[in-house]
Amino acid sequence: MDSPRFSRRHFLQASATTAIATGLGGCWPNDSASQIQFLKQSIPTQLINQFKRQFPQADSLNFKAIADLQESFKQLETWHNPPQPSENLISNLPLINSSPTNPAQLVSLGDRWLRQAIQNKLIHPFDQTRLPQWSKIDSRWQLLGQRNAQGMPAPTGQLWGIPYRWGTAMMVYRKSNFKQLGWEPQDWSDLWKPELRQHIALIDDPREVIGLTLKKLGYSYNLSNPTSVADLPQALKELQQQVKFFSTKHYLQALLNKDVWLAVGWSNEIVPLLKTHSELATVIPASGASLWADLWGMPAPTTAIATTYEWLDFSFQPDSLKQMALFSDGLPIPNTVSPDAANLPKTSPLRISTTLLNRGEFLAPLMPASQAEYETLWQTMRTS
Repeated sequence: MDSPRFSRRHFLQASATTAIATGLGGCWPNDSASQIQFLKQSIPTQLINQFKRQFPQADSLNFKAIADLQESFKQLETWHNPPQPSENLISNLPLINSSPTNPAQLVSLGDRWLRQAIQNKLIHPFDQTRLPQWSKIDSRWQLLGQRNAQGMPAPTGQLWGIPYRWGTAMMVYRKSNFKQLGWEPQDWSDLWKPELRQHIALIDDPREVIGLTLKKLGYSYNLSNPTSVADLPQALKELQQQVKFFSTKHYLQALLNKDVWLAVGWSNEIVPLLKTHSELATVIPASGASLWADLWGMPAPTTAIATTYEWLDFSFQPDSLKQMALFSDGLPIPNTVSPDAANLPKTSPLRISTTLLNRGEFLAPLMPASQAEYETLWQTMRTS
């Protein structure tokens, strides 16, 4: 079991997070006000270069890749709570600069981090009037970024996050093992088949694991009262017995080491492996999988210059969406001009039909009572 679980999809609300982040403040450059900080490998270099050719004034922008979403969130906290000079420091030393850095223009955020960023006042809403392409974006993705002041999805809420790529949970498996079995996995229910006992690796994430179990039973990932499902506890107990390995960080390594036959994880981590591991195959479960998205967040209301909004609008144009699909490990946000969400060759493992997309679900924020039910179910499952 990974602890603590800081993944691209899961935000662990720990009181120590801010203190850790504050200590990193001095490591960042003072020219961050001219930066667009994006998650590594989420924006194609070709697209950035094309934007700078089309908008010469964008030369002042510095596109900086960030290693992971945890690092991005820590930076937001540092800007909001800048480090204070230590009493032990000698103030007249010329090499010490305790002044806080300026917030970047934009930062990458995962959709499951957005509520916390809003509640902690780490980001500010965008001006929709400066985004001509936004009205063309599919309403499902619009709602993902439109939240109320508490960070909950709201059709009439302000625009706090602008999604720019997305992906899905999926199953990845070793073809040789299933050739011997005489069948291939197609849906979540296959995880309960007796021949897979102790041959499965799952991500260490209660919303994902309980969610796929709910989906198998015919319910939503976002069911507000999961304890009301009579069959759920037994289904989770049986799934626990099937799983050999729970890990958010190492579930794929277990598959590559042949410790397991099948793993469940996220498309942006799984699909790149297929280029070098021909023995692997993937499937998006037929009943629907959880979806994830990376969004742009704006750290301060006064930092967004005209060129920043030009970048946001440029990245939503059909040609830009196509480049996102071809050169990134995520999927482009669908719009009315380019409704094909994948826009990929038919052989691509990321190609997803409209029917399957409609069965997928973004993991919505939970109210405290609902969150407590999921945590109770998770603890019972893992200790059974």
